[in-house]
Amino acid sequence: MKEPASDRLPLIADLLMDAAHADRQLAGEEKTAVRRLLREVMGADALPMDLDFRIDEFSPAKFDLVQTGAAFAEDSLAQKRRLIELCAAVHAADGELDMAEDEHLRRVAAAIGLPTARFQDLVVDILEDVENLEVDAEDLEQLRRG
Repeated sequence: MKEPASDRLPLIADLLMDAAHADRQLAGEEKTAVRRLLREVMGADALPMDLDFRIDEFSPAKFDLVQTGAAFAEDSLAQKRRLIELCAAVHAADGELDMAEDEHLRRVAAAIGLPTARFQDLVVDILEDVENLEVDAEDLEQLRRG
């Protein structure tokens, strides 16, 4: 039986705080974003004291993404997508694009069972097969000279 969403608020808080720590630099804007997003999820003006405390005391070293993700494994694809969007919103709060944050979204999606096609628009694809790139020498020269 699936837990009600309200019972999972601490887990959502942990996921969002993990997102805030994804680039190994916790910015104040990210923690503020976590609180704002949780208030939106709750539909409340303030967070309960225990949830607020949980955010302040979050330790990325003690966080288990696989265990936390399992609590969301049976959710609909739309709910899983929304969870990924919340993580992406935390990443965006510091105004920087970081590949560690991108990788974090992929790990969260894997942990909750969200197929790549359902969140592809939120991540950056890096071209890894540079050997098969077809670049015209004239294009390179134009790039070099302007």
